[in-house]
Amino acid sequence: MEPDVSSLTEFRAVGFFAADHAVIESGKVYASGAYWSVLRFPAFPFVLPACAVVAVISVPFHSTGEGEHAFRIALEDADGRAQPIQIDGSFRAGPGPRDGEPAIVPMAVPLFGLQFSGPGDYSFVLSVAGEEIARYPFHATSL
Repeated sequence: MEPDVSSLTEFRAVGFFAADHAVIESGKVYASGAYWSVLRFPAFPFVLPACAVVAVISVPFHSTGEGEHAFRIALEDADGRAQPIQIDGSFRAGPGPRDGEPAIVPMAVPLFGLQFSGPGDYSFVLSVAGEEIARYPFHATSL
């Protein structure tokens, strides 16, 4: 069996999840109410007042120190239709802990006023440099 070298050459999500609240402090993720899979609302449409999406990205060694890396976090429904939220940003990555190792970049993106028009399956989608690297599915339903 050949070794998997993708962990050395590609951006990877070593963590990607939703939470009620999350922040990054000193390179660590602090999250509460994390990894929910079902949101229960009294009626639709419904606006979720606040939540956060957390991504922990492994940056290959050859891409550290290269400047800005573009990322996107978007929300899709079960049919892959984009929902009215999309976060575009960028990050920088310094070298990993040892020469040749990937760097780990944690980020927490707060979201306010996330609207759900109806019940169903949804996914947060994480892309780096235009390539999807992770998906976090969840379900919205009535009480």
